[in-house]
Amino acid sequence: MSPGILKELQFFGLAVLRGVLILILYDLIRIFRRVVPHGGLAVALEDVLYWAGTALLVFQLLYRENDGAVRGYALLAVAAGMLFYHQTVSGFAVTHTSKVLNVCLGFLLKPFRFVWKKVVQVVKVAVRFYKKKLKKKLKEFIIILFS
Repeated sequence: MSPGILKELQFFGLAVLRGVLILILYDLIRIFRRVVPHGGLAVALEDVLYWAGTALLVFQLLYRENDGAVRGYALLAVAAGMLFYHQTVSGFAVTHTSKVLNVCLGFLLKPFRFVWKKVVQVVKVAVRFYKKKLKKKLKEFIIILFS
């Protein structure tokens, strides 16, 4: 096999692996979103950062391995790697990893939830107590002020 063809096959394989890496990174974001719920603004920011990082990864691949030349088959190889990973591992990995992390975090955070509930109860009682005292002092102040 000629060295040129071997180099192109190597480049194709690296592009496929880069596609797999790109989707693995997105799966990490998906897992994070399932474990730590957050709003639309945070999701949008994560997506913008992800796509900027993805563009840098593809650019770095093209620059380092192909002297910056954009080849259609390289982009196709990246897409093929993404499709392969998505069809084989992605769903299973995201579902089960997020379930395991949720169970672990639930177990680890259980004592903190108990303590937090007690702290909230104490704060509520203190607020009610001081609210009554504050009302009484405010009434006395108004009576003194206007008498």
